[in-house]
Amino acid sequence: MSRVQIPLPAPLKKIKQDKNLPQSQEQKNTSQIQKETPSAENESIINYGESPTVEKRKRERIFRFPDEVAKIIDDVCGGWRRDYLYYLAKASFELAEVFHRGENFPLNLETVFPYTFYFFPKTFSSSFTIFRSLRDVIKKILDGKDEVVFYDISAGTCSASVAFAETLKEIYFADEQNHKNQIHERKDDGKDKSKHKKAKENKKKKIKFFVQDISDAALEIGIRILNQSLENFPFDFEVKKIVSDASRLKIKQDNPDIAVISYSLYDIFREDVEYMIVWVKGVLKSISPHGILIIVEPSLKKRGSLFIMKIRDALSDYVVAPCPLVNFCPMLKRGDDWCHFGVRWVPPFSLTRAINLIGGRPPDINFSYLVLSQSRDEYFNLPPKDIGRVVSHRLEEKGRIRFWLCKDGEKQLFQFVKKNISDENKDVFYVHSGDLVLVQSYEKKENFFEIKKDTRFSIIHKLFDFDF
Repeated sequence: MSRVQIPLPAPLKKIKQDKNLPQSQEQKNTSQIQKETPSAENESIINYGESPTVEKRKRERIFRFPDEVAKIIDDVCGGWRRDYLYYLAKASFELAEVFHRGENFPLNLETVFPYTFYFFPKTFSSSFTIFRSLRDVIKKILDGKDEVVFYDISAGTCSASVAFAETLKEIYFADEQNHKNQIHERKDDGKDKSKHKKAKENKKKKIKFFVQDISDAALEIGIRILNQSLENFPFDFEVKKIVSDASRLKIKQDNPDIAVISYSLYDIFREDVEYMIVWVKGVLKSISPHGILIIVEPSLKKRGSLFIMKIRDALSDYVVAPCPLVNFCPMLKRGDDWCHFGVRWVPPFSLTRAINLIGGRPPDINFSYLVLSQSRDEYFNLPPKDIGRVVSHRLEEKGRIRFWLCKDGEKQLFQFVKKNISDENKDVFYVHSGDLVLVQSYEKKENFFEIKKDTRFSIIHKLFDFDF
């Protein structure tokens, strides 16, 4: 697995101090920064209307694992017990080493708790990132049906299901807030009633969770976590457990609107990519006409990412994300590269504390993914052809920024000299792995493409965009 050293964010204590400054003092500080730092030479503060702390957090775009989900994991796994923490750390780290060697391990009563403690936060975060990037698609599916079927294939301890539930909560409460804002702005009685009616209709919708895995022990623990996460769920719901072999999966009824298989292809099929492609085609046919199938794999050059790229090329007519406009993956053609994305994160506190006990560090969030749909062209708004996908972290060096872009069927290296900052190109300071970007009027050099002062550079869609 790609092991990228990721720095931890600035302490939250400093952030709180900035937020609690009196308004006049904060304005005075911002004004002083503006006077002391000319715009063309400034490398750390781009938006002068915001405090340096907020600006820094926007540029870092760090995912902080949800406290309520972390608490559920601790309650189920015993992460809150100091006398049990060392055992969890040692056992989970040993499972991680087995995973990195490409060996399988059974999910039974002995392994399921350390597995959940270590792997659940990682797989949850990967799935949650992808679901949030598909919020518009998920909302469109949700708005069009009274009953939405979600199918978690090879679910393990149901991390993808919990991530989907958390995404639905965000969508619902964002809608509620929008309705309240509109009602506050418009006092027309008829429109107010229609808004309240729509909010009530949302509560009547039902979400059916199907969680399938070969391990009954894993599903039992996963359903406990899922049910706790659904305690304040704003929709009616039903959870159904299916203990079966995913390689022989046949979905005969309740065609899923959204199906996901996360971190499981190698466990099920080993390295038989041809079988994977046939299997994915079969599952895709069982998805509802306007539904989606999401495949998530760890960022592994010889396994997970390689599987994703080969399945993607075989089913390019159905690809919704991350690269719907490319027939053949340029990184697969290179033979020595692999497509993956990374998210900087703050893990659950108990996981960080436990891994520190044994001298390790929490896992990185690096993954490859694929979103497929039978009705891609007529149902989804695909990006225009002059858009590229960022396929590396933003590499900041003294005086310049570099990153790789998948564009025009190639993997291209872009470089930006910081002294050339302008209103047209300042988004380059905020670009992250997985973003869709528009680049116009750039210059081709011998080994890279240069973003100039008059280059138009804008972020069209962020793979992940967490609230600050």
